Amino acid sequence: MRLTKKGDERKAFMKTCLSAKKVSPQQEKMKSCNGDPKAKALKGDERKKFMSECLKG
Repeated sequence: MRLTKKGDERKAFMKTCLSAKKVSPQQEKMKSCNGDPKAKALKGDERKKFMSECLKG
């Protein structure tokens, strides 16, 4: 049997459920490396090389 939530009860459930989203360490590294001003200035192969080195370290 499936329970259905309505109105404010559903909103509260969805808020709790969505805020519990976990971020993996790899995703954290990607976010950090992408936020680096140097990464924003690079293009193409130079960017790929920078990102590769950043993600390794």
